[in-house]
Amino acid sequence: MEKIFTVVEIPEEKKANIGMHYLSDEAGICWNTVKCRLVGPEFTWSKFLDELRGKFHPIMVQRQKEKEFMELKVSGNMTVMQYTSKFT
Repeated sequence: MEKIFTVVEIPEEKKANIGMHYLSDEAGICWNTVKCRLVGPEFTWSKFLDELRGKFHPIMVQRQKEKEFMELKVSGNMTVMQYTSKFT
């Protein structure tokens, strides 16, 4: 989204509203439950991203995945793509 925003020169104050529009599935449902307490004049793209990351990419999970990645052992005859798929 940020690449698109840069290319089409979306103003900062419109990014969050556009981002909300593209949420679907679990993210869309989750957003509908929290948007009334968040959306207002001081709601920004940065706050929008923080809220989504907090729900869908918690810092504890991120740290756990970083640790798993650092301890990843290469063995057997798996390709890089197979390791990538397994890790993700």
